[in-house]
Amino acid sequence: MSEQNKAKAIILIEKHRLIEAELFRLTSRYGVKTTDDLDKLLYKGKLSEETVGEDFFLFDHLLSEKTKIEKELRKLKLKKANLWQNLQDLLELPKLNFRV
Repeated sequence: MSEQNKAKAIILIEKHRLIEAELFRLTSRYGVKTTDDLDKLLYKGKLSEETVGEDFFLFDHLLSEKTKIEKELRKLKLKKANLWQNLQDLLELPKLNFRV
């Protein structure tokens, strides 16, 4: 992989990590996994639009960005399941073994 692609991959993996963290925060707050789930809670009246505020739009935007990033990572031949291993390899970090 070229140095330019390595740099791009590292940035994409970091963006993916940040998006995952924010999505986890939102899903934990509302107890949902998708925007459809959140929309159903709004429709049923279990949440108000005032409560959810801009989080609904943020949630939708983050899911869209996550999909785009995963598509770019696939173009770089990086699999979502191995992102942390790929990042470790790209950064040339030493392999840590915690087994004694």
